[in-house]
Amino acid sequence: MKGSNYINKYYKLFFLICISGLANAQLIISKPALTFSYLCQSQFINTSHQISFTASPVANINSGNVFTLEISLDNFTTAPVVVPNTVSQSGSLFTMTFSLPVSTYGTNYRLRVKASNPSAVSPASDAFDAYYIKHNQEIVLNTASGIDNISFCSGGNLSLFIFNSGTNSSPLFYPELTYVWKKRQLPSDVVIGTGSSISINQVGQYYVETNYGICSSSFDSRSRIVTVTSQASNPLTITSNVGNQICEGSTATLTASLSGSSYTFKWYNGTTLIPSATSNVLNTTTAGSYKVTADNGVCVAESNTITLSPITFTSSINQSSPISLSQGESASIVVTTSASAPTFQWFNNGTLLSETSNTLTVTSTGTYKVVITQTTGCVVSEEIEIIVQRPDIQETPNLISPNNDGFNDKWVLPSSILTQPDIKVQIFNSSGKLVLTSTNYTNNWPENESDYINSNAVFYYIITKENNKFKEGTITVIK
Repeated sequence: MKGSNYINKYYKLFFLICISGLANAQLIISKPALTFSYLCQSQFINTSHQISFTASPVANINSGNVFTLEISLDNFTTAPVVVPNTVSQSGSLFTMTFSLPVSTYGTNYRLRVKASNPSAVSPASDAFDAYYIKHNQEIVLNTASGIDNISFCSGGNLSLFIFNSGTNSSPLFYPELTYVWKKRQLPSDVVIGTGSSISINQVGQYYVETNYGICSSSFDSRSRIVTVTSQASNPLTITSNVGNQICEGSTATLTASLSGSSYTFKWYNGTTLIPSATSNVLNTTTAGSYKVTADNGVCVAESNTITLSPITFTSSINQSSPISLSQGESASIVVTTSASAPTFQWFNNGTLLSETSNTLTVTSTGTYKVVITQTTGCVVSEEIEIIVQRPDIQETPNLISPNNDGFNDKWVLPSSILTQPDIKVQIFNSSGKLVLTSTNYTNNWPENESDYINSNAVFYYIITKENNKFKEGTITVIK
């Protein structure tokens, strides 16, 4: 019995050792062997690839184990992308067939293999470049139909850019794509820029291709070659059929030295665009400083500025306004003018007078105006205004005679009072009724006969300054 117990204990120990060995079974996966040095794939081209690896001991691979393929751009520092695959086995050698994820775009990719049962992971593979070619057709530049030739204006530049159709016909539909611009040059083309556009200021032949790295030459995501030439801006001048003077109201014709439907014209008076002027000819009736630009789609030529000055004449009078005229005096106003065959119209306070010569004799105060008109050649007019007034008084008057004789018709305050700030004038009749109140008195009372009615009427005035009584007294009105 003792021998039997010993044998049972031995078998139990052997069983536990075996179970323990199975529980701690390990699987070693080798570094994936690449069958390629780089990968270029599109939807229809080069759609599958292979790697191989060993897993040993094979006996340690448990039922239900799944091999997973992962791809990474940063050597698995961040979460990798799982790549769908199929696996075939020959002993401890495994072959894995896979297709690149559509997001694959760049250099220094690595692969690794994981086992699920038992859990194991291989070392990372050697680095390789890989591109999934999303756009694989002609890149169209600048317009929907593309361009083959384009010019820039000497001293300027132009922009070549990828036309955005808004669909997958344009590589711009895929925001992760980048681009390389090249200039044709022997012995090999030269990279001159990146991005979706480039500024050109040299003649030559240019094109752009999607940056598919080592795969670029194998696919068609590139533009046609565009020949860029330089064009000098054509000289542009303006001529006038009336020289540099215009009789305003009459038409002057300005003509630009360039013409034709290939140009877009813009005319300016000073800095103001004339919207209706779009040809090489401008008809105008207004004086001003004119210029024109001509745009042929490449160069914008700007003309000289031509100034059209109005045809005028000079006129002067023999008196300095205002004219001081005392009661009983007269003054002779004489016009001297360079106008050709002039005519004269005289006005007093807006009323046309009968005088038509160049001389007017005035005997009363008022605002006079003379209109001088040149009647031959360019018919133009100008006017001169003359103020005739009484000598400036120093005292506040207490007697007026509104009989329309041009003298002492209004109650006129001296300028020493009217020019002071915050002056208020009030006039009361003999009954104490307020007949005038003004904070801007203009020496215009009385304005009509109803203001005083009776001859020899007496009124009382108060002048305040800043709400304090400044002056007061009486006004006697006689006829």
